[in-house]
Amino acid sequence: MNQYYKCLYFLKEALENAPLLNTITQGTDIIDNQKKNIFPLAHINIQSSSIQDGQVVFSFEVAVVDIRNAGKVSTVDKFVGNDNEIDNLNTCHGIMNYFITRLKLKRNDDDIEVESITDLEPILMEFTNMLDGWKTTVTLSIPNNQISVCCE
Repeated sequence: MNQYYKCLYFLKEALENAPLLNTITQGTDIIDNQKKNIFPLAHINIQSSSIQDGQVVFSFEVAVVDIRNAGKVSTVDKFVGNDNEIDNLNTCHGIMNYFITRLKLKRNDDDIEVESITDLEPILMEFTNMLDGWKTTVTLSIPNNQISVCCE
């Protein structure tokens, strides 16, 4: 009866030790709702679950974001601009690359399998802190062998 815990911590462990990543959060709250968060930040949010023959399937949205900083001095380079959008997207993409690669190679004692990972979608100037980064949906399956149901 703890498949959700196992899958959630499976994702958290795949994010741990990612270069430059400082904070991992979870839940359905707004990503940047705590003032003490240190960015870049990864956020795991449950999307759905289905109970199938012999397995439970969970879909999680995983986002990696950083704060957009706009410079006060105007720039003459219209391509780069006067903010760190390109840096944020590059850093967060690198963290996602680490996470997805580690997730695919991760061995576990709980027989959790990666069913699918969607393409990365950009996040641009979202939420209270004007965050940039990437998000994806990861679908995991885990055996449904912890409950025995006897029918008469």
